[in-house]
Amino acid sequence: MPNDAYPVVYVLHRQTAHLDVTGARGEAIPRAARAQLGLLVISVESFGLGGSAGSTPLRLRLDGESPTYAFAKLYARNHLRADRWYKLGRSVLYGSLEDEAPFETVRRLVQYEDYLLRLMRDAGLPTPTPYGVVVLTPEREYLVVCEFFDGAVELGDAQIDGAVIDDAPSIVRWLWDAGLAHRDIKPSNLLQHDGRVRLIDVAFAEVRPSPWRRDVDLVNMMLVLGLRPNAQRVYRRALRQFRPEEIAEAFAASRGVTIPSQCRAMLRRDRRDLLTGFRRLAPRRRPVRIQRWGIRRFIATGRLLLISALLVAWVYGNSLAVNPETFDSNARAVANVVDVGAPTCRPGVGATAPARTHGAGRSPGRRLALRARAFGPGRRSVQG
Repeated sequence: MPNDAYPVVYVLHRQTAHLDVTGARGEAIPRAARAQLGLLVISVESFGLGGSAGSTPLRLRLDGESPTYAFAKLYARNHLRADRWYKLGRSVLYGSLEDEAPFETVRRLVQYEDYLLRLMRDAGLPTPTPYGVVVLTPEREYLVVCEFFDGAVELGDAQIDGAVIDDAPSIVRWLWDAGLAHRDIKPSNLLQHDGRVRLIDVAFAEVRPSPWRRDVDLVNMMLVLGLRPNAQRVYRRALRQFRPEEIAEAFAASRGVTIPSQCRAMLRRDRRDLLTGFRRLAPRRRPVRIQRWGIRRFIATGRLLLISALLVAWVYGNSLAVNPETFDSNARAVANVVDVGAPTCRPGVGATAPARTHGAGRSPGRRLALRARAFGPGRRSVQG
């Protein structure tokens, strides 16, 4: 495929989760969207960057008499690397509860999200309608394009009334019945639009999840709602969709690490212990142990520790070669220890005077520093 078809240039040392959509990339997006999906895009702008760390969210303005928009998520190789580290971290934290393999290519990543959008649409869930996938640079950059909920408000900023408290838990029940788990329920992924609660960003969703993962979705939904009204009201409304035993088991399986970072930050600012408050309202249930060890978790933990040890050794070794003077005080201390107990001989008194060698007259620390510098990168031997 010719390079002029997708003129995207990569610049080294500028890796970030949110890519620049001006210049050549901004010109390539409308052309590719028209050629591959038939969408007439007249402008591209970043949108909702604060709630996204694994992609570059975009709003595409479409040609028409009245302003209409589509939503797109731009994925690149740096997002693929972030996904691998994310899943490695979850395997270390949760073990067999998060047994999943990272994506090998950007193409697989966007195909999975587009598939989940279609699966949730077919299940009748209030999620965006998928429009398809756009390739910008083969195997490097792709767009997942879907419906844009114009005029929607994040649930964290919306007015929470009885209709919202009833509608939001019903989405979790809908997910349970469809054999799905969203896995990232937080205020920025819940929108109030046309009197209904909409669920977006299904990139981390899972098909046929474990009971633990389903329970965590319920807890996160109730915590998002509990940040605005009181916990008692949310709990009573949730009983219309779930049995008390289901709610009790869900909160018994939740910890701080199972709550998205956005929710944790809002809970800290709220200063109410909502997690404990919901547990007191539900029937007593012994906490569910989530720290489960298995072969996969042992391998992931060992690999992470090995990489960390090699990185520390590499940084420490470079500091020795580049800045040997910083170890002058340590070298002096070692030299003093070595000199303790050594015979003192003056020229002409019981011994012959030692011959003057290369480096004589320098301090022991200075001599060791010079030797360290001699053994730095590109040096094979030391003289003297």
